[in-house]
Amino acid sequence: MTLALKIAMSDDFLKSFAAVPRSQQLAVLNFVAKFRQNPMATGINYERIRDAADANMRSVRINDNMRGIVLKPEVGNVYCLLWVDQHDDAYHWARRHRVAIHPDVGSIQVYAVQEEAASAAVVQPEVAGSEGLFDALKDREIRRLGVPDERLAAVRAVTSEEELDALEAILPDEAFEALYLFAAGEPFDKIINEQSAPATVDQSDFGAALERDSTRRHFVVLTDDSDLEALLAAPLERWRVFLHPSQRKLVERDWNGPVKVTGGAGTGKTVVAMHRAARLARQYAQMPGRPVLFTTFTKTLAEDIRQHLELLCTPQELEKIQVVNLDQWASGLLRRFGYPHGLLYSESDRRRFWQAAMAAMPASIDLSAQFMRAEYERVVLPQGCETSEDYMRASRVGRGGQLGRAIRKALWPVFAEYRAQLQAANLREPEEAFREACQLLRTEKPALGIRAMVVDEAQDISSAAFELIRAAVAEAENDLFIVGDAHQRIYRHKVVLSRAGVEVRGRSRSLKVNYRTTDEIRQWACAQLEGCAVDDLDGNADSLRGYRSLTHGDAPDIIESMSLQDDVAHVQTILKQLQDDGMELRQICITARTNDDVDGIARALQQSGVACLKLENSTADDPAVPGVRLATMHRIKGLEFSVVILAAYKGAANYADQFSRDEDAGVTEDTELSERCLLHVAATRAKRNLFLLMRST
Repeated sequence: MTLALKIAMSDDFLKSFAAVPRSQQLAVLNFVAKFRQNPMATGINYERIRDAADANMRSVRINDNMRGIVLKPEVGNVYCLLWVDQHDDAYHWARRHRVAIHPDVGSIQVYAVQEEAASAAVVQPEVAGSEGLFDALKDREIRRLGVPDERLAAVRAVTSEEELDALEAILPDEAFEALYLFAAGEPFDKIINEQSAPATVDQSDFGAALERDSTRRHFVVLTDDSDLEALLAAPLERWRVFLHPSQRKLVERDWNGPVKVTGGAGTGKTVVAMHRAARLARQYAQMPGRPVLFTTFTKTLAEDIRQHLELLCTPQELEKIQVVNLDQWASGLLRRFGYPHGLLYSESDRRRFWQAAMAAMPASIDLSAQFMRAEYERVVLPQGCETSEDYMRASRVGRGGQLGRAIRKALWPVFAEYRAQLQAANLREPEEAFREACQLLRTEKPALGIRAMVVDEAQDISSAAFELIRAAVAEAENDLFIVGDAHQRIYRHKVVLSRAGVEVRGRSRSLKVNYRTTDEIRQWACAQLEGCAVDDLDGNADSLRGYRSLTHGDAPDIIESMSLQDDVAHVQTILKQLQDDGMELRQICITARTNDDVDGIARALQQSGVACLKLENSTADDPAVPGVRLATMHRIKGLEFSVVILAAYKGAANYADQFSRDEDAGVTEDTELSERCLLHVAATRAKRNLFLLMRST
């Protein structure tokens, strides 16, 4: 029996293609197209590489200058494109890399061959007799983490995280990552469970290995439907093609009910959510309309998601997915019922209504409009208080200061008057509209055509909104897929999913590895939340234990700055240094806490001839538009840049005091936590470098 051809491409091939001169890329593209059609065609001349590190490697001629390196195992009908480069450089890569199927994990691993001199240096511990970082593990357990046999001695010699970092270049990615997580305190069994290794492994069966999730992290099988041009752009957007096995398990599995996925910034939660939406679109392709709804908190995040899904999905899959921010979706739902009210979003209108409502305040009580608004938004709305009796029974945990029954009864007319003001203007607070929509769904039971919903940024979505989501999607397999991280909660909402009717017990998962930022930036960003109580979106305490970045770089640069003029001078110096290092301006984002600060810096930079693109709520980050990006710290949520410059920053406590003035201590405390979360979010947008221009106050 003739085995079917399997043709694959590694992520190393994609990375090397990105470095090929543009004048040569068309030749590579033509070769790959021909190779995919028939890797045994007469025009493809395989040549043995005499001193290659792996006997299964062959060289193929692309043109006079370029060579490809292909894996052609002796057994089976598998061909893998591994590398492309100038002739001598391609051969050099083949001499320094080995390809093998790991005997325990079952993945195809590509890793650098260890030079003898380097080997001696790595294997020797810094101090004779030092305790090894992995002494608690047996050799078979280290191998079970994905370490090749020839690396066991080097791993055994490691006595510190710094020495482990030095091994990264000669270890397969999954082995280095597993060792790093174990060193950081992650239990061995938990790491092993994430691998989903097969019971038995045939080290000669590359065809079977290509099907495993652990291999699909680095290899993609080419089919007749593969869009080669889109695929060869993947080095810029690796998330489109390659997923970590722990992410792929979340995407591909059929879940018996709602799923909650948490994890620190940069762990790929939104990537998982988008792949999940695409998977559901394929699964429900025969259903009419758009059975998959993808929702997130703001319009700008929804637009970012929509653009990314256009890169990820086929046109047929896109037709099955509706992407919409939560308020917009709820408004559309209410319009279907002929709902007569608009939703209140204007902050100036809201302030005006509160000032009018204060006319109902008893003269004997001295509480500000700011206090009353906070009481309404943090007690009355979340607990659905409709009467004074409801309010008197409501919990005020976290509101600071006692209010007895008599005082609460005296305050209720102010809340009633606020509602009357909204009624007269034909408006509703979104929270109240969500509850009314929920009641309509339960009463009318309309067919919405939503089979599954993917919810991003769950930490910023309210209980009333989740009750509406639960009412809109029938309980079934694969019904709700919810991702979020309360460490990134930058709006006031706090949800306990089980109280909103969303039961995720037994279906909660956490992602641990930050693929975006360096560990130095991660550590600094996490330090901003030290001592803060953070929840897991379901009423329990959460922590960032085991959350790690596997790349390293410079520590964040904290620069004292006295004024806008100072900020601009520092920014210009930083931009010049980065441009001298070859970085494009569009890879850099300048962010600040307020629009006024962003606008002031933008004007100064434009006057000095620096190209700028301000990212407004309605402005997408179009990579075709040149110039440094500028955005508020709220707008930068969901984006990432090589470098982030956080300018005109005055400190979380100062902003909390400024924005919660005249409110009670509970509000100020909550506001400071939100400000700390916002700083954490802004810092973790930076992939390589973070600069903080700190204002003295």
